[in-house]
Amino acid sequence: MTIVNTATLKQQLSHYLGLARQGKDVLITNHKRIVARLLGEAASEGRLPVRTPTCDVSILKDIGGFGLSNKDICQEILKERNAK
Repeated sequence: MTIVNTATLKQQLSHYLGLARQGKDVLITNHKRIVARLLGEAASEGRLPVRTPTCDVSILKDIGGFGLSNKDICQEILKERNAK
């Protein structure tokens, strides 16, 4: 496992992407705190698969935002989960 700060990562991105391609984890820090982890495709075994969307992104306009009550938002989330 390799640890790199964001400034060094920016300067040597190709190097760290190469490490990730080899299956090595790269931990990215900012002010000595881990903020992200870079994984290569080879290291992705056992991870959750990417789910295809169940509906079109245009329905986000219908959801609105602050105008809905929490109950409406929860119902939309539950409806999407049950559509599997």
